[in-house]
Amino acid sequence: MEIEKEKATTEAALQVRLHRIYTKNSLFESASVTPASFEKLLQPIIDLQVFANVHPQDKEVHEAVLTLHITAKHNDSLLWQVKFQQAGLYTLQGFNKEQQDRVLNGFCMNQIYPHACATLAQLVTQGGFTPIYLQPMDFEKLYQEQKLKESKTETEASTVN
Repeated sequence: MEIEKEKATTEAALQVRLHRIYTKNSLFESASVTPASFEKLLQPIIDLQVFANVHPQDKEVHEAVLTLHITAKHNDSLLWQVKFQQAGLYTLQGFNKEQQDRVLNGFCMNQIYPHACATLAQLVTQGGFTPIYLQPMDFEKLYQEQKLKESKTETEASTVN
């Protein structure tokens, strides 16, 4: 019974507080635009690059920033590209460094991503093109996979030495 009480106390001490989610930076650029670009339904090739970064603001407050670079091409011609950052401001209390990294790079990015998808669709539509809808991403899983790769690389490096 004492262990359950201690576990409940520890879990209660762990807190994540979202202050706000906001667009930090955005750029929409269209190229090779002609009237024909809008007259027919194009099937562009989409290239998506996603980057997750965390910027500590003070001991407990962190800015989680999701950066998306999306390029749309049709017949090797650039139609449009979007570069933007969607961010969230979070306070984390009671977490150790490893837990904090996992929460910020997983849980927080999962909260920010749907907002980034909506912003992307809006920017592309305002640029005169058919909106693009990104598939869901599991940032917690991606973060775990990244950590696993890093630990394997470190293990291999220490084995070589």
